[in-house]
Amino acid sequence: MTGPDREEKALSQLVKVANAKIDELRARLSDLEAAKASAATSLDWLDQAVRAEETAARKSAAAPLDFMRYLAGAEEKRKALKSTLDTLAAEVAAVRDVLNEAFAEAKKLEHLIAINRRGLAERAQKSEAASAGDLHAMRRARR
Repeated sequence: MTGPDREEKALSQLVKVANAKIDELRARLSDLEAAKASAATSLDWLDQAVRAEETAARKSAAAPLDFMRYLAGAEEKRKALKSTLDTLAAEVAAVRDVLNEAFAEAKKLEHLIAINRRGLAERAQKSEAASAGDLHAMRRARR
């Protein structure tokens, strides 16, 4: 295998590795976005549950003390869910940045392959032109 062929094969292998990394990052991003959506849904359900408990507490004379304890626990859950949501949002942003960098890297490698192919084509064309020139010179010399 010649040098340029080896170069293209190596670059192609790097593109495959870069694409595999992109696929892995896409899967990670998808998982994180699903977890973020789940945390947001849990937060909404908690808010609905608190409203339902508040409505029930208003109907009962003995319930306000129980409701206050429930509210304290619900507030702790809300803080935990908000913290999880914030953490997931930061992770999603970080993975998106890495994914954008991986896309850029893959494009650079594909561009290098294209440059390499153009260079090979130009060298082949020059070689053919030189061979044709040599053939033409030999024909003139025979005359």
